[in-house]
Amino acid sequence: MKTNHFISTLLIFMVIASQCASPSESETQQPATTGFITGAAAHWVSANRMIWDAPEDAASYRLYFSDTAGLIVTETSINGEEFYELTPDADLSGNLANKFRHISDRPVFSLDQSKSDIDYALEGQLLAVALDENGEPMEATKVQVHGVLDNLYAYDGHLGPVYDGNAINLYLWAPTAQTVSLNLYDSEKELVQVAAPIDSDPANGVWTFEGTSDWDQMFYTFDITVYHHESGHIENFEVTDPYSVSLSTGSRQSQLVNLNDPDLKPAGWDNLIKPLPNHSDITLYEAHMRDFSINDQTVPEEHRGTYMAFTHNGTDGANLSDGMRHLQQLSDAGLTHLHLLPLNDIASIHEERTERVDINDPFERICDVAGVDGLDEACAEYGLTPIEKVFEQLASDDPITKEIQRIYAEQGDDGGHGFASHDGFNWGYDPFHFNTPEGSYSTNPEGTARILELRRMVQALDEIGLNIVVDVVYNHTHATGTSRFSVLDKVVPGYYQRLNPDTGIVETSTCCANTAAEFTMMEKLIIDSVKLWAEQYKIDSFRFDLMGHHPKSTMINVQEALADLTPEENGIHGDKIYLYGEGWNFGEVADDRIFTQATQFNMGGTGIGNFNDRSRDAIRGGFYSWSGREQGFANGRFLYPNEAEIATRDEQHQSLLDQADRIRVGMTGNLATYTYVNKNGDLVTGRNDLIGYALNPEESVNYIDKHDNETLWDNTQTKLPIGMSMDDRVRVHLLSQAFINYGLGVPFHQLGTDILRSKSMDRNSYDSGDWYNRVDFTLETDNWAIGLPPRWDNEENWDAQAEFMTNTNIDIQKEHMEFANRVFRDQLSIRYSSPLLRLGDADEIHERVGYHNTGPDQVPGLIAMTISDGSCTSSDTDPNYDGLLVVFNADQEPIEIDLGISGLELHPILSDGTDTVIQSTVIQDGAVKVPPITSVVFVKPQSGNQGDFPCNPAIE
Repeated sequence: MKTNHFISTLLIFMVIASQCASPSESETQQPATTGFITGAAAHWVSANRMIWDAPEDAASYRLYFSDTAGLIVTETSINGEEFYELTPDADLSGNLANKFRHISDRPVFSLDQSKSDIDYALEGQLLAVALDENGEPMEATKVQVHGVLDNLYAYDGHLGPVYDGNAINLYLWAPTAQTVSLNLYDSEKELVQVAAPIDSDPANGVWTFEGTSDWDQMFYTFDITVYHHESGHIENFEVTDPYSVSLSTGSRQSQLVNLNDPDLKPAGWDNLIKPLPNHSDITLYEAHMRDFSINDQTVPEEHRGTYMAFTHNGTDGANLSDGMRHLQQLSDAGLTHLHLLPLNDIASIHEERTERVDINDPFERICDVAGVDGLDEACAEYGLTPIEKVFEQLASDDPITKEIQRIYAEQGDDGGHGFASHDGFNWGYDPFHFNTPEGSYSTNPEGTARILELRRMVQALDEIGLNIVVDVVYNHTHATGTSRFSVLDKVVPGYYQRLNPDTGIVETSTCCANTAAEFTMMEKLIIDSVKLWAEQYKIDSFRFDLMGHHPKSTMINVQEALADLTPEENGIHGDKIYLYGEGWNFGEVADDRIFTQATQFNMGGTGIGNFNDRSRDAIRGGFYSWSGREQGFANGRFLYPNEAEIATRDEQHQSLLDQADRIRVGMTGNLATYTYVNKNGDLVTGRNDLIGYALNPEESVNYIDKHDNETLWDNTQTKLPIGMSMDDRVRVHLLSQAFINYGLGVPFHQLGTDILRSKSMDRNSYDSGDWYNRVDFTLETDNWAIGLPPRWDNEENWDAQAEFMTNTNIDIQKEHMEFANRVFRDQLSIRYSSPLLRLGDADEIHERVGYHNTGPDQVPGLIAMTISDGSCTSSDTDPNYDGLLVVFNADQEPIEIDLGISGLELHPILSDGTDTVIQSTVIQDGAVKVPPITSVVFVKPQSGNQGDFPCNPAIE
């Protein structure tokens, strides 16, 4: 429903908003009003056009500028002597009107200045001033310059370090800078040379520095003199390179390295060529670099939480770790891609080990290093005892203890969460440098080790048959202004960020300082960065964080740039690189206000995937922290003892019918064009009720579980009756996953969901550390009820969470996790046993896929899907079967359905599979009877009479 989707989007914003930089790092902006100067409402959109909602009754309009930032405006005067006249009543070209659509209805002014005049003005403070007939200011405002910079300085060449034989050149785009010089440092960070650019006033805004091979692997920074709109001053910044490919520890200096240097490539790297699967054949498994191995005792201690953990894959004499064995088993079952949360350099983790407090450190370091005064007594009590051992004892004494979360959340000397701000864990959605691997994931964060080790990780995953996805975060930066973590905004202040059109304050709807890919050089940065990761690290897929905050055109341009990459050049089939992301529609860009967004309903036909929240919520109900005990289809046939806590049976029945429609559309690849009979008995298409948005199945990433919000296991426990047995709880969990694994589109799962992963009900574990996020691949422990989760996003739910976590019927044992893992792998194996479950053509899905038990009289809790290899189409897709029948029974009782299909058999993997309950399924005379809380796949072996298998009944 449209209202529910809006609430979902709003709550997504609430989650990501908690990931902003602390005030000391990012809140450096000045008030919108300074004296007589109000906001930044003038927009210099091209060399000769300015948009400004200026007073209509002014006698004249001027653009003042000062290269010393000395402009002062009062009610009676302005001290500036340099200005250009602005002429009202101009118009905009069609391109400009579209580029600035959100302000194109405002008055437009013209100006007529030479390129050199504009160059000079842009290097200083700018004010648009309206004056009365006496020459006194009526209104003054700062000027936003994105458009004119695009118009005059857009650049399509190399940026960053470029190696060419014995020459090493550096290119920096900084068109508003007054001066730029290059600082070169040796390995001890001693300044050894200050280099001047070859042109002290480059016409294209690109500052070029020429060096020789002796610069190789030296560290460097740029010294920039530039006007900054936030401070209102001419600033001198020493700043790293936005296009850095290597960094010093802590990202304080960039490093000159040649990524094609043989010393930075593992053996066999250049020969690594990946024949990537078709997008409809992909299954995604999302992991966090640190989660994967930090708790894995079969990984050498120095490799835990690092890229190198993945090299313990059992090949070429390497030991096989528990985590890599787990991935290998999933790969053998059909898993194709491992998705890793951001791997680029991030701001939130201390790379210097001495500045970090990790969970295996002595407890007293929390006070000594993080400066948490509120824990003085605990530090004195626990002293040298490892933090993890303290937590284990606290959780053993009281599984719903608040003490563990207090230790994480207690404020530290930096104003943030003391321990949480100083440990080695963060999701990493706080980009610092976009083109360099994160140093804390390396055994040595200084310089080039991270480059070699990341490549070894990619290679090791390929050796067990897994491709790699990286999570990319181009929609915001961690900080702006003068912050130590500000880079782009020091090099070209105000350009890379999206500014409020009236105040000039950076928009923060994504959580932090939003970027503006609608402008040329921000889009170029994204394209250049994605290409670098694909070419230099052989990354096979990219997941775009908050993709809806980027223009659709940007995503298509990224896609086209990647498609040009060929195996002959770099081992990458660029046209097979899969792009997907979060196409949520919210914030200042919502409803295509500023540009046509890369949102769900805009991206159909592009081949770019969007997360499918519609079937997600239908399968397992809303997140508990958002919608309480609202049930989904997989758990909606179970009533609570207290009837007051749930809807009436009639309301629940209607909800199940609505959810079933959403699931059915979702399992077609969420096609907007798919024809089916809905809950009311009407013949509709998938777009009905704003469900389907895809035009190709690969455009729907179907999921119920990822790093955001509660895990599937945690969320499901809130929906089930208190007295339900553990066996049935596991069955509900597996039934939920079956909708994803047996549906068309691209399945997506979170690491550990196949072993009942819990985060102790944490709804937002972005900074909750290794304790709440850990995974145990030995299955000897689980993370259910290991303390109430941190207060920052959970406190209001603590009482209810305590009730769930003390329910003795929820008792995860090793056998439950083993069973869940094996059934999950059976589901994957079934998916990859037949191309019918991975159809990639929308027209074939329209014809071949049919739903039965539909309309207002359907049996609630039952979904039956047929996929025909018969008379619907002339192509014979699966040589083994005439068709498949997939039945989902979410009821507590067996359900029978008779479709009159003769010759049905249990899928061979199920007939001798893990779940023996499935083997009690009854097949008789075309009817099937499916056990409770179970999904079953039936096959009709190839018989030569394929016309007997039903097609889509809605179009017959």
